[in-house]
Amino acid sequence: MKTKRKPAFATLRRGRQNLLAAALVGPLALVSTSVRADDSAAMPTATLEATPAAVPALAPANAPNPDAWQFGVTIPLWAPQIDGNTTTKGVQQDVHISFDQLKDHLDASFSMAVEVHKGKFGIYGDVGYMKFTGNPTAANGDKADWDLKFLVSDAGMSYLLIKTESKHPFLLAGTLGVRYWYVDLDLKVKDSLGNVLLNGSSTKDLLDPMIGLRGSQYFTKKLHLDFAGDIGGFGFSDNQAELDWSATGVVTYDFTKWFNLSAGYKALAVDASKGSGASKNGLDLVFHGALIAANLKF
Repeated sequence: MKTKRKPAFATLRRGRQNLLAAALVGPLALVSTSVRADDSAAMPTATLEATPAAVPALAPANAPNPDAWQFGVTIPLWAPQIDGNTTTKGVQQDVHISFDQLKDHLDASFSMAVEVHKGKFGIYGDVGYMKFTGNPTAANGDKADWDLKFLVSDAGMSYLLIKTESKHPFLLAGTLGVRYWYVDLDLKVKDSLGNVLLNGSSTKDLLDPMIGLRGSQYFTKKLHLDFAGDIGGFGFSDNQAELDWSATGVVTYDFTKWFNLSAGYKALAVDASKGSGASKNGLDLVFHGALIAANLKF
């Protein structure tokens, strides 16, 4: 009796498209998959894709009435690359994917952040969504069609800890919130004759508690450095990362009291795994790159 042939995706050789495909369809499909055991194949290493994240902000230091309600909307654009490693069935592999390689597979993208301040208290939230597709072909003619949807979102509250009274004020706030990661992967593999070798889907989500700091240092009334960082996860449950952190630094110029632009750098990292030994699947990745954002205040 003939045994069912497995797709040969370990030998993908079609440049950038195959590099990204090989990085996307491993641990995500193995951590939570609906494919039958007898149809599963030895998948290449996988990674998550980064999503634009909002620039954290504080209430303006020169607000006319700091005790009044203040609202803000941020539209960010982020160009990340990915560095780190992933583990599939106990085998670890390094990951290095540039932004140019990522954008070739980007079908849709959306990100936005909102914030509300009153006095020393603030509430913030942001969401970023991306969709990727690809159809790489292996050396033996097997072809895969994959569809990846990725979302990351933050929500929480802030409290102003320090605000100096000077020509160049310094503001520092503490933050407490949650970060939600969601990945949805659909994968179909066919041989050179069109026979379906594998057809399945996988979803994975994480909900991590986060603590952090954010601040602003004003150089003039209009020019300031904004920074933020947080850390969380801590692996309290299977639905949490062992470590989850982010760091952002931008220079902002206030063109008017209601509009400013920011430019700088952002890093977002996640370390999550499941199982141990030969059954371990997971990832330890840092998404980092240049960030620009338009900020509306009212």
